[in-house]
Formats: sequence, structure tokens, C-alpha cells
Amino acid sequence: MIRQDTIAAIATPLGMSGIGIIRMSGCSSLDIAKRVFRPSGGTCTWKSHHLYHGDIVSSDGKTILDEVLISFMAKPRSFTGEDVIEINCHGNPFILEAILDQLQETGCRLARPGEFSERAFLNNRMDLSQAEALATMISAKTKKACTMGLSQLKGSLSRAIDQLRSLLIDSLALLESAIDFSEDTAGEHIPEVPPQIHKALGRMEKLLASYRSARAYTEGVQVTITGRTNVGKSSLLNALTGKRKAIVTDIPGTTRDLIEDTITIGGICVRLIDTAGIRKPQDIIEEEGISLVWETLAESDIVLMMLDASQPLTDEDHVIMKKNASANIIVAMNKIDLPPVWEKATIEKLFPRETPVLKISAKSGTGLEELKKTIMDLSVGRDDDNTGREMMTNLRHKQAMEKAYQSILNARDSISSGMSGEFAAFDLREAVDSLDEITGKKISDEILDRVFSSFCIGK
Repeated sequence: MIRQDTIAAIATPLGMSGIGIIRMSGCSSLDIAKRVFRPSGGTCTWKSHHLYHGDIVSSDGKTILDEVLISFMAKPRSFTGEDVIEINCHGNPFILEAILDQLQETGCRLARPGEFSERAFLNNRMDLSQAEALATMISAKTKKACTMGLSQLKGSLSRAIDQLRSLLIDSLALLESAIDFSEDTAGEHIPEVPPQIHKALGRMEKLLASYRSARAYTEGVQVTITGRTNVGKSSLLNALTGKRKAIVTDIPGTTRDLIEDTITIGGICVRLIDTAGIRKPQDIIEEEGISLVWETLAESDIVLMMLDASQPLTDEDHVIMKKNASANIIVAMNKIDLPPVWEKATIEKLFPRETPVLKISAKSGTGLEELKKTIMDLSVGRDDDNTGREMMTNLRHKQAMEKAYQSILNARDSISSGMSGEFAAFDLREAVDSLDEITGKKISDEILDRVFSSFCIGK
């Protein structure tokens, strides 16, 4: 699977900048660089991991495309494990495109999305989980998400998977020796469950439990604000974002479309969505807006249900509560700056004990810090200082880990029930294969293509 051709791409974002970087990787990188680079001193030793100053020129040698710094990184001590050239030029897109076109004319091709990282994986410079962590770190929207991506790039998850794999291999060795012993003695020998199996299951449970909070840090959470008309949804959006994102009036039905903005709470990117007030639609436009509300609520990580603490419950309030009964809910009792009509006992009867019910005022800001803390708690739990340990941030990893976990449970149960050790050994091998899917030791070309196609070109 090792690539024999040479690829090139712009590695920095498009747009005007002081510096732009073009990288090449492959067996012809150095030859191509020698053909387009004119060193300022007249000669260039092309020593690995050194910078050289000069010009990039056209193939006929008549046109200078830019004054650059160029570096050569000899295999295998490069990102891809191949010979790599990096050209540091000025960041004007016209300059970058002109140099890239020249490189292609001289013998390389344009890289596909993620092809540099793919080559690094194929050349054993990183495993698949580290490559995916690299993409996570690049696209991180918060500092904590970046920290988690860097930790996995440095191998925190890879080491955890290797430790689990070692436990399963040890268990397999014990089982297979027991199977051989029973064949030698012609007597039925029922092995005990190897202690490594219990240890592996415990570690897997911790890793799987980390996925929810890790996903919140890396992908963010969607919080949809819902309620009947004029309970203060738009006012709350404006108060939380610190901007006048939504129009606020006393006229019911002012908000008809989804209005959204993004804020950061405790290192989590929170996508806030203000929605149309729930009531009997007055026209076809409002009907469409309310229909969109129900669709958005179904996709939300957290539903922020707003009630007016200064007015009795309405039929619309009951409809909203009923339709969101199974959702991850925060109840915000708004307008507590006005005379209340709610009794504490009434609130306790309406919602399960575990449902957070907060008293706020979107107008004065009362209770908003507690509301942010509650969003944080529902997103990642109270253990919010766990980004330094190994965590599962990727759905593909989680699904593979769940497969491995179930296979180990099957192995444990078959041993406990007295079945032949061959059955347990088969399940343990299945578990090892599932773990190998995470790191890429056993992976299909289809999954590889899916993983790396989501990367940016130049990485």
C-alpha cells in the first residue's frame, strides 16, 4: 500500500497572509525541488532538516515566482516517513498557486484530502487513532478540545488500547494452554475466567463512559431554547450571547425562524438556538416555523424549556412539557423579577426530581451563571477536569470498543457456563480484532478512505 508517486499541496489556509507553506512528499520530492529552487548562495548541500534561502523559478529558469525558504526532510525522519520538501513563501494566493502549478508541471501531482496523514499512517509514523486525533486537534473550537486532541496525538489512547490488547492476548494464552492440557489428559478441564478479562472489562467501561463528555468537548453541544410565545426565549439568547441576536418585542410570534449563535461554557462550544414560540399557528409562515421547532428539538443535546414564572401554566406549556418528556431537559423559570404565581410544590409535581429547575431573569441576568453551570454539568458531568487522561472522542472508536466489550462479555459468560474453551478463545480473538480497528492494525481500505477523506488538503 506504500505510495510510489510524489504529491504536493498548500498546507496553510487560503487567503492573504505573511507566509504560506507548500509541502511535497514522495520519492521525487528532492529531485523536483532541485529543478525549481535557485539558492541565493549559488550552491545548496540539501542537508536534511536545514533551511535554505533562495528563489523558486519557472522550469525555463527565466521567471522568478517568489523568494522563499526551503527545507528538506529525508525519510524516515519526516511527517510522512517519505522524503519531504516544505517551501515557505509569501502568503499571497496567486504566489502559492503559481508555485504549486510549477511543482505539478515538474513531476508531482496534487494531494488528495488527508493524503499526507494517510502516508504517515501507512509508513507507521502514527496509528489510525493518532491520525484522527490530529484532525480533531486542527478543527478544535475550544482550548480543551485542542488539549484532548494533542494528548491523543501523543499516544494516550493508543497506549490504552495496547494495554487492553495485551490483557486479551494474555487471556488467550491461558485459555489455549488449558485447551491443550485437556487434550493431553483426555479429561474435561474447565478453565476459570482469567483475571485479565475482568481487568480489561473494567478499563473498557471507563473508556466508554468518557465518550459523552469527550464528544461535548470536541464536537460541542446543541442547546435549543423552547417555550410558548413571550416567555423570554429571545431575551435569554441575547443575554447569554451578550449580543442583540434576536428581536425582542411584546408582540407574540416575533421569532418565526431559527436564530442561533455559539458561546463557550467551561471549554465546551455551545450552539444556542432560539425558536418560534409554541402556540396555534396564525398563518402558514408561523406554522412552518413551529414545525421546524419540533425537528430541531429532536436533534438537540439539551432542551432548555422556558416557563413564565409570573403567569399560570397554559395549554401550550403542557404540550411542550409532554413532547419533551424524554429529552435531556433544563427548566428555566423566567421573569422571577415579577410577582410569582408558582408554588414550590407545583414545580415538584410537574417534573421528575432529577430535572434541573432554575429560577432566572433574562432581563436582569439573575440565575444565568447557574444556568451555564447546569449546561456544563449535563454535557460532561461534574468530572470536568479529565482532559489529561485517555478518552474516547470518536464515534468510530466507540463503536469498535463496544464490539470488543461485547465479545469479551461473551467469552466470560461461556467460560462461566462451562462451555469449551474454544468458544471463549474465538470471542477474545474477535475482541482483539475490534481493538485493532481503532489503531488501524486491522482495517479495510473503505474505512481508511472514509477517515482520511474528511481531512483538509495539505494534511
